[in-house]
Amino acid sequence: MTIHVFLGPTLSPDEARQAVPGAVVHPPIRHGDLLALQLGPGDTVVVIDGVFHQTAPVRHKEITDALRRGARVIGASSMGALRAAELWQCGMEGVGLVFGMYARGDLDADDEVAVGHLPSGDHRALTVPLVNIRWTIANAVAEDALTAGDGEVLLEVARSLHYTQRSWGALVHTARRTHPEAADAAVALRAFAERRPDLSDLKRRDALLALAHAREPRAGGPVPASIPASLVPRTMYLERWRALHRPATGPDGQAADVGELDQLRFQQLYAADFPERYRRFALRRIAGGGAGNADAASMDGTALADAALKAAEGRGITAGRLPAHAWASWLTAEERASGDARSRLLTLLVRSFRVGPGAAPFNDVPAELRDEDRAWALSADAVAAADRLNAQMARTGSRRTPRDLPGALVRRHLAEVWAATGPDGLAAAAHDRGFFSLEEAEEAARRFVLLHRVGAAPRTAAG
Repeated sequence: MTIHVFLGPTLSPDEARQAVPGAVVHPPIRHGDLLALQLGPGDTVVVIDGVFHQTAPVRHKEITDALRRGARVIGASSMGALRAAELWQCGMEGVGLVFGMYARGDLDADDEVAVGHLPSGDHRALTVPLVNIRWTIANAVAEDALTAGDGEVLLEVARSLHYTQRSWGALVHTARRTHPEAADAAVALRAFAERRPDLSDLKRRDALLALAHAREPRAGGPVPASIPASLVPRTMYLERWRALHRPATGPDGQAADVGELDQLRFQQLYAADFPERYRRFALRRIAGGGAGNADAASMDGTALADAALKAAEGRGITAGRLPAHAWASWLTAEERASGDARSRLLTLLVRSFRVGPGAAPFNDVPAELRDEDRAWALSADAVAAADRLNAQMARTGSRRTPRDLPGALVRRHLAEVWAATGPDGLAAAAHDRGFFSLEEAEEAARRFVLLHRVGAAPRTAAG
């Protein structure tokens, strides 16, 4: 039963808390923020401001996922108005004039609501959004402080400015240079905006309306409008986003600054027993045992292997039917020449396992792949330490980031950690740990190479 408010330059956090006592106020919304909240029935989200230039914006799938989980989502003023105009048919509630103009098609450009602002702190606005200038002109004309003709000219002048340069001062300066006949009108418009903030800040007005709306019960009761299944896609991307942005738990039991998927990646790369965990995870699902299948969960290793082989045979996959190129794709030359057919087929099944279409052996963080609590929590610390070390290195000069590490260095790092030799051995080790390819493993390992080289990785997590 929490009201979450995402805002920045449009309204201050104190104003939001005054309008909605007890609200949890967040910075402007960005990709992943909703997934990190673990929303459910009774929760309300008010989206006012959001980022789109500095980082990825909030995705439509994230909002429809929150709605599907029973949360109420309200949008107004800025990013909230944009998303509500796009998703009102899915149950997102739009509030205010800005939302209405986007929903009707009167506005269709994102830069109508865009503003330049400080990147942190109070996110104070440095520019004026075009929609506010538009509204100020309309009100100034209605109040006889500006003629309709001058208003049209000044709106065109405002449109000609990039959103990062729009301000009342820039409007006056540009009007004097490009439309000198409207220079005095530009000065008069600026004075009107300063004198009548109630008639010049539409985004603030809409934000306050949205917060008042959030305090009222949802129309139609607590159950949101039915959302067509086609509008709530359960894709591997959404599940991976959720795991990536769901906060990890550190050794102190508090939420860490990294995601659960970061923890899993660290374990996947460095935990000595991860291949064993992954093998059981894959065989259990091949055998038809999902997370809730008690029969598969209670099987010992031999019984689980038998069940997986039987399920594979039912799909036409047997050692005798597989072509030579299949064995060459998943087993090393040494493995193909040794052992028995049963063990070879089990290894092939595990390495080629996928939960669904696409290159993903797991989309989230399955419980079976977690380590014991202490080691799992220490992995969050290791990821955070790696990020701090990489950031410190990046500040020392250009081309000093994980992305700039030579591929050969990263590959040698994995060969050392996994005690693997040769390209085939490395690729096999990557598959045994659930990576789609050796290249995917190398990309994940770049983040941790420096940490490992300075000997800072926790031994309980790295094995």
